[in-house]
Amino acid sequence: MAKEKNKVTKKYSSFSYKAGNSFLHKCPAWAKLLFIPFINILFLCLPVYFAVVLIAVQFGTACVLKFSLREQITDLKPVLYYGAFVVLMDVLTALGSGNLDFGKVFSWENQRESVFLLIKIFSVLQSASLVFKTSTSLELREGIWTIEKNVRKMFHLKEKNLVTDAVSLFLNFIPMVSKIWEQSKRAWLARGGRKGVIMYLRLLLVLFFVGMKKAYSAARALEVRDGDSI
Repeated sequence: MAKEKNKVTKKYSSFSYKAGNSFLHKCPAWAKLLFIPFINILFLCLPVYFAVVLIAVQFGTACVLKFSLREQITDLKPVLYYGAFVVLMDVLTALGSGNLDFGKVFSWENQRESVFLLIKIFSVLQSASLVFKTSTSLELREGIWTIEKNVRKMFHLKEKNLVTDAVSLFLNFIPMVSKIWEQSKRAWLARGGRKGVIMYLRLLLVLFFVGMKKAYSAARALEVRDGDSI
């Protein structure tokens, strides 16, 4: 049982697709790509209380879809990193200005806007997580193409793929980077490496070069396929 659990844990990477038969899985990708960003932009402009409600609704939706708490936290780690970066910058700014009264620096009056922004970013990442978890890379590409095709038809433009490939490559690059990072980290630890600054420095180079190679290969594959379809 422990081995099976460990196996499932190792397979998961941030923003990766998870098979299912829910309403969101069946919902057309183009609808999710239009509706969810619109909701996020709206909630970013509204008071923070609306973002808190959206977080609760999206958390409940993820639980209903049987996305584990660990999977949800893994997708939302960038918010934690951004929060740590904000704290670090506040500390450095205080030290640079000679203001060592950290009680005042980290008071609610000074940090309120940062906290509200983090809450809103949290809700946006939740939405992105739901889209990626319930849509395959092919579905996302077809959804983008459907949107582009209808926009071109609306403005009486020639039916040609100019945006779809670029946007779909960008969207699919997000889970790909996470997968490369997780695989590199597992390989490092399996070879006896230790977690620390050296690990992150070396693996960041691996992530950069492997990511660039995979992105180039994907772009070339799309170029060859589009060339053959002409």
